[in-house]
Amino acid sequence: MKMFPANAKVLDVGSAGGRDSKVFARRGFQVVGIDASDVFVKEAEKYSPRVKFLRKDLRSITFPAYSFDGIWANAVLMHLKRNELARVLKNFYRILKSGGIVHVAVKQGRGSRLVKEILSQDRGRFFTFFTKKEIEALLCKVGFKIIYSAIAKDELKRVNVPWVVVWGQKS
Repeated sequence: MKMFPANAKVLDVGSAGGRDSKVFARRGFQVVGIDASDVFVKEAEKYSPRVKFLRKDLRSITFPAYSFDGIWANAVLMHLKRNELARVLKNFYRILKSGGIVHVAVKQGRGSRLVKEILSQDRGRFFTFFTKKEIEALLCKVGFKIIYSAIAKDELKRVNVPWVVVWGQKS
């Protein structure tokens, strides 16, 4: 959050139940949360009523150019097919203001597959896995300058679930 300017307008992409949006709002940011699930949008509205939540598919965001100071895409881009990512990142670049920051976190690995895990109640969810180098290259290709990149441990302390965390800045 220190990378976002004071009073930043932040887009929380794949906001789910609104956890991160609520944290941003408490810090004084203007937050818009989007999620493709009606259930998540309704849950988020109850959990964080000060935030504006919209049902939107991240593959077809239509906000005007230069709308946001920051984009928070935490644990969401990994649910896209690999060939969809470049178009989504180009759109992120378009809707960010000059100097704007994007945060991307995806699961580290290779390939894509359905994964059953406790978070999805053992139902299969689609995941695309990425290497650090691959995500950095995709962000750079659309114009972002990499300002931070790391492999991180899982916040939920799951074993063998490493994350690639990358921050990019719009020139």
